[in-house]
Amino acid sequence: MNSAIDRIHSKAIEISTRYKKSESELIEVLQQAEEHRVFLARGHASLFAYVTRELGLSENAAYALITVARKARQVPELKIQMQSGAMTLSNARRVAAVLTPENKSDWIKKASELSSRELEKEIVKVRLQEAVQERAAYVTEDRFKLELGISESELEKLRRVQDLLSQKRSRPVSLEETIEAMTAEYLDRHDPVEKARRAKNPSVAIKRLVTRRVRVPIPAEILHQVNKRDQRKCTHVTNGKRCNQTRWTQIHHKIHVSDGGLNTPDNLITLCAAHHRLQHSDFF
Repeated sequence: MNSAIDRIHSKAIEISTRYKKSESELIEVLQQAEEHRVFLARGHASLFAYVTRELGLSENAAYALITVARKARQVPELKIQMQSGAMTLSNARRVAAVLTPENKSDWIKKASELSSRELEKEIVKVRLQEAVQERAAYVTEDRFKLELGISESELEKLRRVQDLLSQKRSRPVSLEETIEAMTAEYLDRHDPVEKARRAKNPSVAIKRLVTRRVRVPIPAEILHQVNKRDQRKCTHVTNGKRCNQTRWTQIHHKIHVSDGGLNTPDNLITLCAAHHRLQHSDFF
């Protein structure tokens, strides 16, 4: 019986050691992937998208690894501690929020010796916003539980909006309804896709304007057409997969203005900032 227990324990130790080593090796290769823009060459707008979609890691694991990989560029001792097995990925990710080249000795010591819970307490003392990590998790098939930290002044503003909305609807409204109303109002005012949906067809004057072969601002009516068509999502395709990134999107001229490209919907596409840079880089 004891021999079986010893054998299982030895195997667990061996696998655990390999697991810790693989984490530090992943951090090393992710640093290289970011430096050489491997994710762009593989058709992804960000390193995070590459890690989750191409490498198949969970979002939590991807976030932790990338956070530590980037911080380890500034503080190489962080990676060294992980390689030696003195620090867990969990603690390395937590301490990255406060770690600097100036305070590295103190925080690396804490991250190597304290438990995750104890380390969190120490971090909260100097950075209160770390007390609550932003996250969204399914509670039912179509509902999420949202966790985030906000300042007292922002909570007061949110409560004020809640009061105003309650007065307008003549009934008490929840914070969820308040957030729904705020997001709907913002999107109605600022979302290019919503503006495109409400826009009219380009006028004759605009049609004449886009034929000028000089760099002029893209007319709003033309932007509305492009935004409505692309849904403000990156249209870059690699290996049959569309990027679909919705953040940091830009308008790209397929034929450059300097080469006679016009401000027409057929010549304009939506790209995220990363793939826009890629279009103008040596990759193409």
